[in-house]
Amino acid sequence: MKKSELHFSCFFSTIIRVKYKNKSISVGIWSDKYKELAKWYTDVLQLPVKQKSELPGDAYIAFDFGDNWFWIGNYNKVNGNNKDPYRIMVEFYVESVSAAYEDLLGKNVTIIAKPFIDPSGVDNWCMTIQDPDDNIPPLY
Repeated sequence: MKKSELHFSCFFSTIIRVKYKNKSISVGIWSDKYKELAKWYTDVLQLPVKQKSELPGDAYIAFDFGDNWFWIGNYNKVNGNNKDPYRIMVEFYVESVSAAYEDLLGKNVTIIAKPFIDPSGVDNWCMTIQDPDDNIPPLY
């Protein structure tokens, strides 16, 4: 089996093969205040904007991550802040966690966890912050 294939076992042992056309991924956050949230990611985490869409029912702001997509969009079924911020976390890999921490101290950012060594045993540094919608993006 190729790494780009994923196998699912279904009822009666039927095998379905999903073949991915590339190794990119798209990750998004829905918000009823998507413009303000996207501005926070641009201002605080310095993410460059790649694309904007203002189409009815398809409004979003996407950030530049090469072949990958990270976007923040408007969805009429999302209201208020994230009620379960620990369920899904969008991780960002930075050159230096300690430098990012020092930079964020000068901004109005809620720091959930100061820099610490990731307990996975890989010897990676990590910290977590909170965005205005109560999402918790870790920085590695």
